[in-house]
Amino acid sequence: MAIDYRITARELVKELGGDSNIINVTHCATRLRFILKDESIVDSAKVTKIPGVITTVQAVGQYQVVIGNHVKDAFDLVMELITVDENQADSSENKAGALSRIIDIISSIFAPFLYTLAAGGILQGILGILVALNAIDTAGGTYQILNFVSWTAFNFLPVLISITASKKFGVNTYAAVVIACALVCPDYLNMISLGEPVYFLGMRVQLLSYTSSVIPIILAIWIASYVQKFFDKYLPIVVRNLFSPMFTITIMVPLTLLAFGPVGNTIGGAIGGAYNYLYNLSPIVAGIIVGGLWEVLVIFGVHWGITPVTVGNYATLGYDTFAGLQASAVFAQAGAALGVFLKTKDKDMKGVSLSAAITGLFGITEPAIYGVNLRLKKPMICGCVAGAIAGGVAGGFHAVSWGYNMPGVATIPAYFKADHMSQFLGFLLSILIAFVLGIIFTYIVGFKEEAAEEAETEASMDEKNSVQASEPASEAAQETKEVISIASPAAGKIIPITEVNDEVFASQGMGDGVGIIASEGKVYAPFDATVEAVFPTGHAVGLSADGVEMLIHIGINTVELNGKGFAPNIEQGASVKRGDLLVTFDKDLIEKEGYDTTIIFIATDLGDRDQMDIKSGCEVKALDEIMSIR
Repeated sequence: MAIDYRITARELVKELGGDSNIINVTHCATRLRFILKDESIVDSAKVTKIPGVITTVQAVGQYQVVIGNHVKDAFDLVMELITVDENQADSSENKAGALSRIIDIISSIFAPFLYTLAAGGILQGILGILVALNAIDTAGGTYQILNFVSWTAFNFLPVLISITASKKFGVNTYAAVVIACALVCPDYLNMISLGEPVYFLGMRVQLLSYTSSVIPIILAIWIASYVQKFFDKYLPIVVRNLFSPMFTITIMVPLTLLAFGPVGNTIGGAIGGAYNYLYNLSPIVAGIIVGGLWEVLVIFGVHWGITPVTVGNYATLGYDTFAGLQASAVFAQAGAALGVFLKTKDKDMKGVSLSAAITGLFGITEPAIYGVNLRLKKPMICGCVAGAIAGGVAGGFHAVSWGYNMPGVATIPAYFKADHMSQFLGFLLSILIAFVLGIIFTYIVGFKEEAAEEAETEASMDEKNSVQASEPASEAAQETKEVISIASPAAGKIIPITEVNDEVFASQGMGDGVGIIASEGKVYAPFDATVEAVFPTGHAVGLSADGVEMLIHIGINTVELNGKGFAPNIEQGASVKRGDLLVTFDKDLIEKEGYDTTIIFIATDLGDRDQMDIKSGCEVKALDEIMSIR
């Protein structure tokens, strides 16, 4: 990992009020979802400054912290630092609104295995392309094996759901899996194929297929949680571990076949039927709405509500129309971020927007939304408009996805089918229109640069305060803050931060600075400062002076060494003078362990200063001046 998510987790728990204020936490594909006792005590500005945090969202009764692809790492580390009281968590969910609870349940259940479903969808698309190119024989064993592999996750979807639902509802996971397996058991499927009446205790069983189903197993595991709690409470402890799972399974499988399965199928069919009815009324209007508003739903974290519909479409129809419309919204926001990259003159924003645009093209739009488009406001609107136009095009061509996926360039094969070429070409046209219009609209409409906005504010205040004092005002305008001279903390070769072998630091998302290919294992204080942080592993030090905050990070991913090879000489809170020895590290040992020893030296916060001059591409001795901040 490029970022030390142990630090992220520790800082998150601290800023969210500690263990006592955190009632519960779950996660979806990109964000941690906290339920807090008191959200008012949280300073979101501080939370967003924590390394690894993209932004925060307060919606549907949750305090959501957007992390990105490493959300699972952050979640596991947060869980090590807090104790979740299940009774308190249940109580808090009961107090939350119905929509909040439903969204929380859906995101908790589906998020952990969505990428697995998407992998199967992509494989189906690739097989379709190979068949169209006559590159694989559909009668051959290779195709047949890969084909059933691509559908396995979907055929056994109730089993996957049972695992995550058991954790959400507090059910014995193995008992939950057995309940799910019973619904897709070959013996039960044989009963369905024979079509003969089946009775349980005199009650007729509706022989319905539950492969690829969603709602029935969720209902089953939810009810199972109450059944298990009952037996856990009243059975003697000496027999509880054996008889509680036995009674839970024995009761829930027949009960699901008799009641909750048919009810769940009816609910799932009604939800999917309602969406498909509206879609069929006007695919173009549906495309305009989905393409224009999908990313707005993502902002508030309520986009999970559509997941049962899309999953149900694959099970009942063999394809999904929603994904064909949704892709326009994704590509439009990626295009808007690229439009910012082409338009902006700010070096930092160029780095952030380009990185966000590339990430967005692969289906992860949070960096583009929170880091660029929503931050600058107008690009977000431009992306929504572009998405609406392109969504209408996708609807007009009846673009669909033939396998579950999260829209992005890597999942395009999931939209291909040789005998539906017009739909596929229409889909390609729609995402191209979305991406290009996102760029064009953003470039034409423009946006107010943050630095320019601050300059305008300062200029207007100066003008207001001048009041016929042009000469004094001129002298005041020429006043500048004291320049902070920054030395190199180590001897070696200075390289631009954009060239370091770490995408997070290289993107300048955490701040501008340099990389130092160190020639020796000593790190010195680059200016008079206060030590704000010394990481327990000794691999990083945070310094501050006059509102400027600097980070010295020794090596790439060296946090994984757990302090091996590092010897810090200072403590947090200490005052240091320029030239004081901060850390010694065993360069040879770290390199033998396979780690890059490049030192990352960046300004994480310039305070009220806005200009930073940097030297790079040269050899320096320790304490040679390499930066100045004014």
